[in-house]
Amino acid sequence: MILALAGRARRKKRQAVRCPAWDTRKDAISFLAFTERELAMSLFEFLMVLLSLIVGLGIAEVLTGTARTIRWRQGVQLYWVHSVLVVTVFIALVQQWWEIWGLRNTPEWTFPGLLMMLGGPAGLYLIAHLIFPEPMEGADFREFYYGPMRPIWWIAFATVIIASTFRPLVVGTVLLGLDNLVSLIGVIAFAVLALSRNPKVHGVLMPLVLLAILFDVFFFTYVIA
Repeated sequence: MILALAGRARRKKRQAVRCPAWDTRKDAISFLAFTERELAMSLFEFLMVLLSLIVGLGIAEVLTGTARTIRWRQGVQLYWVHSVLVVTVFIALVQQWWEIWGLRNTPEWTFPGLLMMLGGPAGLYLIAHLIFPEPMEGADFREFYYGPMRPIWWIAFATVIIASTFRPLVVGTVLLGLDNLVSLIGVIAFAVLALSRNPKVHGVLMPLVLLAILFDVFFFTYVIA
């Protein structure tokens, strides 16, 4: 009697587990289609890989140069305007990555549009690579700032122009909008910095550029969602 009851229970269990073949295939196909949609890389994610790589390399340059400056701190002569520049480049790199989130819903991209999008991060990477003297030991940052480092101002000038015209030309936003006010300040400031070696001019404009970038971050892109 006990054996018969046990056999009957096993048969019921097998019947409960068994599913019709057609339903099983249907469920499997639905599951695979759902998984494919979930795992597929979106267009925005595809483009962000390259942009994030360039931004990451630029940040690495700034952090490496800062670390080397700290290591050789006893043998270098720092210059406060140069230090403001380092902070400005770091924040600008992070801002480039942060602001690109606003383009996540752009339905399509062209190759020239991609090149323009990469213009800002690429220019900032070049600047980040060039703002620290080589070799570091015994370096005079003030002399370096007004000497070998000067080409970065023209790079910055071109970078701001590309970054400020990228969205109007590629996405269709307004060129003379309020959020592009900082870019206009940057274009004028970097042109003056490129043409002037006056320490007072640099001492005023470099902090102004940093404050303009911070203003742009806190008033236009402080929160993303």
